[in-house]
Amino acid sequence: MTQNSQIVGNYEFLGIVERPKAGVTYKVRNLVTGEFEVLRMLPGASYDDPEARERLLREIRIHTRLSHPNIVAFHDALELDGHLVMTAQFVEGGNLAELCLPGPMPSVVAIRAIAAVLAGLEEAHALGIVHRGITAEHVVITRGGEAMLGGFGLAKPASDVNLTVAGAVVGDARYISPEQVVGDSLDARADLYSVGILLFQALTGKVPFSASNDSDIMMAQVSRQPPRPSALNPGVAPELEQIVLRALAKKPGDRFPNARDFRLALEAVQRPVAMTAPLEAPPNTATPRLLPPLQAQKRPRAAFVFGALGLVIALGIVALLVFH
Repeated sequence: MTQNSQIVGNYEFLGIVERPKAGVTYKVRNLVTGEFEVLRMLPGASYDDPEARERLLREIRIHTRLSHPNIVAFHDALELDGHLVMTAQFVEGGNLAELCLPGPMPSVVAIRAIAAVLAGLEEAHALGIVHRGITAEHVVITRGGEAMLGGFGLAKPASDVNLTVAGAVVGDARYISPEQVVGDSLDARADLYSVGILLFQALTGKVPFSASNDSDIMMAQVSRQPPRPSALNPGVAPELEQIVLRALAKKPGDRFPNARDFRLALEAVQRPVAMTAPLEAPPNTATPRLLPPLQAQKRPRAAFVFGALGLVIALGIVALLVFH
């Protein structure tokens, strides 16, 4: 063990990769295989919280069904030092959010990245799984230039109506669909809205809606039309802009019916040879931070929960106007 690492069970903890709302993700080395992995510790998933453990087990069952080159692979689920944890593939590279920080990506590169995300979603949706938590941070760009979708911590079967707390909004306000905001039933088209935001961000360097608080962003997701991407990046072709705007339609029925149709529409706007343009992963120069003791971890919230009465009433009024 070194100053910057600690060993628990068969894992050497090397640093914190991220600390999302759904838990803490570590970079670890599997001492049995010698391979690097990521290990995610979810809130409440300990011996004294059987409900949280069962919820995590349901998520794990979803993850074990997913196998696709454009989906980050999950490896194992186990109990470690009194915590229920899951391990997954460690991908060398950066993420789509980092690629967008300097500004718009070339259209051909944006198309290739988003088409890969949609290919992964085709697999998930074919199994009846809705992601619900798509963000630019969850799209990993490998050193080899491939895009992979991760962040399935909020995923659920489309037929499961019991995993969302009534009156709560689950997900990242910047990327969630209008139907997620107002609490309508969800299907795969909610994910396609989120992917539309990814495409908008890749082409412009910005998400379509931003504000100082999540409540205002959610109101915009329901009631405001997004700006045209060409207004922020004149280089966006009209046919590509129409694809973005269709993906961001407020009503699910006005969007692409499935991930495959969305992907084919994207690929049709570029010559086939353009689809071979490589992605470039941003340099991963961050030094892992020193690890806090595992026992000292606080229990972060599993997802965004917005229950303010005023917001619910306002969104209900807007929903009546938009969806009825």
